[in-house]
Amino acid sequence: AWEDRFEELVAYKGEHGHCRVPQGSGPLGSWVNNCRVEYRKNLRGEKTSLSEDRVRKLNGIGFTWQCSGRSVEAGRPSEVVWEDRFEQLVAYKEEHGHCRVPRGSGPLGNWVKQQRAEYQKKHCGKKHFLSDDREKKLKGIGFTWQCHVRSVEAGRSSEAAWEDRFEQL
Repeated sequence: AWEDRFEELVAYKGEHGHCRVPQGSGPLGSWVNNCRVEYRKNLRGEKTSLSEDRVRKLNGIGFTWQCSGRSVEAGRPSEVVWEDRFEQLVAYKEEHGHCRVPRGSGPLGNWVKQQRAEYQKKHCGKKHFLSDDREKKLKGIGFTWQCHVRSVEAGRSSEAAWEDRFEQL
């Protein structure tokens, strides 16, 4: 039973590249959710069916123990949505040459705004959801953490607008 689901999870990871099986996706999703529930019990010192050997096995394949919150996007785990948005940001940067997505440009703009807000919370010592790994990934693509003044010209930075105007002289 447990070993069968574990092997199914290994196959899932091979196909999808991660172990974040949506909870509502059948028996494997329920099993993965149960592993997380049992793991949290263990952390609280409660009796659990998840042995240290099983935890080691799951860790060995890169199991994600915490999926903080759910996305409103078709019930997908927030980690999956984060990775999707990150990939969209990479594509945006390739097209525009920067990561300054205008706020009013839909889900990606909202996501970028949220990353900046989480960064500010993190560096002010407040509760945040920006992990070191995510911060590193964003820094790795040249993410702009602060965009103070914005131009009315399609959400571009005032510096970029100034440079354009200077070139026109």
